[in-house]
Amino acid sequence: MRIYSLVPLLCVGGAYALPTLPWLAQFPVEGLVRCWGMFAPLSEDRTVYQVLKDDERYSRLVKAIDLSDRVIDLLDDPAASITFFAVPNTGIPHRQPSHGGDDDDYKLSSTSLAPKRGDERDIAHDLGHLVLQVEELDDIPESRDKDHRKEALGRIIRGILAYHILPEKLDSAALVQNSTYATNLTLKDGSMDYQPLRLSVQSTIVPPRLRINTLVDVIKRDTEASNGVIHTINIPLLPPPSVFSEMFLIPEVFSYVTSAIQRVDLTGALDRWWAPGKDGGHGSFIGAEITTFFAPTSGAFQRLPNKLRLFLFSPFGAKALKKLLEYHVVPHAVLYTDYVHDATSYTDFVDDWKAGVPVDPPGNPLYAYNLTLPTLLENHSLNVQVARYKAKIPLPGPARYFTRFMVNGRDVGPYDIPARNGALHVITNLLDPRGHHKEKHGHELVDLDWEDWEEWLPQWAMQD
Repeated sequence: MRIYSLVPLLCVGGAYALPTLPWLAQFPVEGLVRCWGMFAPLSEDRTVYQVLKDDERYSRLVKAIDLSDRVIDLLDDPAASITFFAVPNTGIPHRQPSHGGDDDDYKLSSTSLAPKRGDERDIAHDLGHLVLQVEELDDIPESRDKDHRKEALGRIIRGILAYHILPEKLDSAALVQNSTYATNLTLKDGSMDYQPLRLSVQSTIVPPRLRINTLVDVIKRDTEASNGVIHTINIPLLPPPSVFSEMFLIPEVFSYVTSAIQRVDLTGALDRWWAPGKDGGHGSFIGAEITTFFAPTSGAFQRLPNKLRLFLFSPFGAKALKKLLEYHVVPHAVLYTDYVHDATSYTDFVDDWKAGVPVDPPGNPLYAYNLTLPTLLENHSLNVQVARYKAKIPLPGPARYFTRFMVNGRDVGPYDIPARNGALHVITNLLDPRGHHKEKHGHELVDLDWEDWEEWLPQWAMQD
């Protein structure tokens, strides 16, 4: 046994062996335990890969990492400076034991393997089940098919893990300073206009919590390594689907708008999907490569006057519904509160972003800007206001930040939801294409902006 492994016991034992003194109760025993760090090997001397490799709690993740030399090279590169979101063994599902007779026993055979080089049939596309499939390989005798299966698994694991890596070292204090970050994952099909996919960071005070992409909790922060920092997360990150697919996954929030999008055939403006080739030929991704959508919730539609809602979802209101939805789409561009990219060159709003259009928001923001965004509805644009603040409440721990995000004078939130092909921002009111809205007083059950809809909306919908 190495001597440094005995130091915690010596420290704690020494503490309890001391005579009872008045000041002893004020001295935390945990502080004594930390003294073993002076004797233990420092994690800063090891790379991210070495830290994970030496820790049995990440053994299942390391088993998947070991299938990709490119991932190992990056995590073990002493010259790198990265952030890695690592999933412990407890965050990865386990193989379910079978029950019953011999015929029901869990079996693997060559039929479960990819029969051809490059074939990725039946391979999972989430890290948890990918790890299970890697572990299944241990039950298979060596063969050429098994080697091909390893190669196919390695390729997908490399892509999934790229979404767990940020190309800069960010401890938890630095991580909360922005709302989104570019990952190491860039898709070759043109999604995001060949820009890296992003992830979002949420930090709350009560309860104190750090989350990634709204759903994934950081359960251990700031494990130092010589070439970066590791944040342990409770479940794997999943590279996000398209803007439309994300809404489709949450019907309780977006059932109205997804139904409306399909009803007026606007899916192609927000979705991106795989289309197989003809006669078994090579397929490709089609649909919107890059887009931003301000998504009205189902509540936004329910607050419309009842007669208007019936009109929009009737055959007579289809044209008005389509134009209203187009007004919520910013095509060929992605806008996050802290990042913008335009796929078409030389547009005005990107120049405005770079110039930092001055605004006069309340308080003392870290940064603030206005943007005018062209929409899918011709000759109509949205006005966006963003201001980022540092909280002034004196609380222990790292600094807190928050963003005020408005579109056409309406609050936006949740915002900065990453997608495969852009960004999704949630709004609780349908945006008025006339570009103005009435002030709310309390919680009206009906959106006052649309009280006079019969006077202008049908005629406006028929205009070219």
